[in-house]
Amino acid sequence: MCLQTEREPLEAAAKSQAYEEVPKPSPDDVLVGHPDSLDAFWKAHPEFLWGPCVLGALVKGGTMIPGVAAYLDAHGMEPYGFLNALHYTAFALILSYAVHAFVIVHAVPTLKIQSKLGYNKEPRAMIARSNAAICTELVFAVFPLAPASSSWLQFWASVAVLAVFWDAWFFAAHKWAHENKWAYRTFHKTHHLNKHPNCFGAYFVTYQSHILLEQAVVLVACIAGLPRDAFSFYMYLGTLGTLFEHCGYELGSLKLPLVPLTLGHVTSALSFYAVGFLEGVNAAEHDWHHEKFTTNYALSFKYLDKLFGSYHPGRQPGTGLTAHASKKDE
Repeated sequence: MCLQTEREPLEAAAKSQAYEEVPKPSPDDVLVGHPDSLDAFWKAHPEFLWGPCVLGALVKGGTMIPGVAAYLDAHGMEPYGFLNALHYTAFALILSYAVHAFVIVHAVPTLKIQSKLGYNKEPRAMIARSNAAICTELVFAVFPLAPASSSWLQFWASVAVLAVFWDAWFFAAHKWAHENKWAYRTFHKTHHLNKHPNCFGAYFVTYQSHILLEQAVVLVACIAGLPRDAFSFYMYLGTLGTLFEHCGYELGSLKLPLVPLTLGHVTSALSFYAVGFLEGVNAAEHDWHHEKFTTNYALSFKYLDKLFGSYHPGRQPGTGLTAHASKKDE
């Protein structure tokens, strides 16, 4: 996660234009007919209920195989636990509403990346699907994790390795899901129905996509010996990051009260390993991905998109056109 901090003129512009007329809210026409409550969503999409139950049963059954059980026992690995999974799930649900409210209250129009449309304050269909997707994270309760790190070096090294591994997995799977017609329609098209980013769009996904891009990679990392404290830290921080990246605003220049720091300074410090060739992605780049569709596939870092020619720096806030579909998305 990396919020931009170098665009100093944005802060001044934001202050001078904070009370300008706000653009019209983003239309949610593409989501008409989608369930707009959690009960209705679960009724229409029961895979968000039975899917994690099946995955959890498979993982639990797999850990009971003698050879696997011996491996886990030899490395002191135990399930994450229901209370830990519940704590993270509740945190992610609350955080999605908190970031949404923060954007509504504090993100001024001049920081809007696609500036022709205002932020959609009541994306009910997106909220219902987002909440259902986050609730599937309870499956983490049965994922086996190694004991907590024995040193700060091991902790930060584990966080950095997880970030690089997940980013590489995400880039490959995400790029495939865009460039393969069957994969796009099966896994990823729903996420791109609304091309005007919103906080609740971060988890506006199908369950099969959520398995592919998150739960599968987490399971692999867990089996490889990921310490439980490194997993928890990365999940909590990463959830904040993905909400910021999908919010549609460049928030990095927002100054924090009482201290000479911006929001971007804080998020960069927490992701200190995102330096050099591991330079972190930001909201403008991911916003461009939703607007233009064929660029910026990575989750956390820029280097793979630059290496494979799919990188674009995105728009300066306030200069964007309204989003439109590419031919591949029709």
